[in-house]
Amino acid sequence: MRPHNTLFSLQQIVLDLSAVKRNHMHVGSEQHENDIEHSFTVALLCWFICERFKLPLDQMRVLKYAMAHDFVEVYAGDTNTYADDTARKQKVEREQAALEQLSRELKEFQDLVQTMQAYEAKADDEALFVWTVDKMQQLILGDMDNWRPYQNINITYDRFEQKITEHLGKASPYCKEIFTSLIEYCKTTYYDKPDGSTSTQDGK
Repeated sequence: MRPHNTLFSLQQIVLDLSAVKRNHMHVGSEQHENDIEHSFTVALLCWFICERFKLPLDQMRVLKYAMAHDFVEVYAGDTNTYADDTARKQKVEREQAALEQLSRELKEFQDLVQTMQAYEAKADDEALFVWTVDKMQQLILGDMDNWRPYQNINITYDRFEQKITEHLGKASPYCKEIFTSLIEYCKTTYYDKPDGSTSTQDGK
């Protein structure tokens, strides 16, 4: 007799998410980061920040959100942060449909279903914290790769600054200070930085 089908369903989701390619790349490689690598990194960063700054957050909830925050992309796919308004609106619609489908398919794993639903709703401090760290991870990997994926789609410094300022305005208060520090650093290393900007990193 076959064991519980959810065991196999969860493995399939992981395999499917590993096939969802993001705009960012592995440093020094043409291989794109996938959703599993991204989610693992976000979880690790969340863990470190919570521990380093002794944040009064439920770490178990944080790690659950970090693991599951992009599960909807198994059906919705990844949409670039810098996509136009129409594409961003369609992203919301696709992700809502994907969440409904996953909620049906994973009904035997209600904790995961509720975690995905709560994250999409940004229902608590932990969800907003993970959302913010997700935005931080993109900057960290972009800087490490000399902003190659941003150059590839011609994201100017002004557009870059506008988007990260928008993200900062929505950021969790539990990591806003470190996010601000990261943003200020990234402004100095960005490939299209204005004349007169200085970098704290050799070669940039």
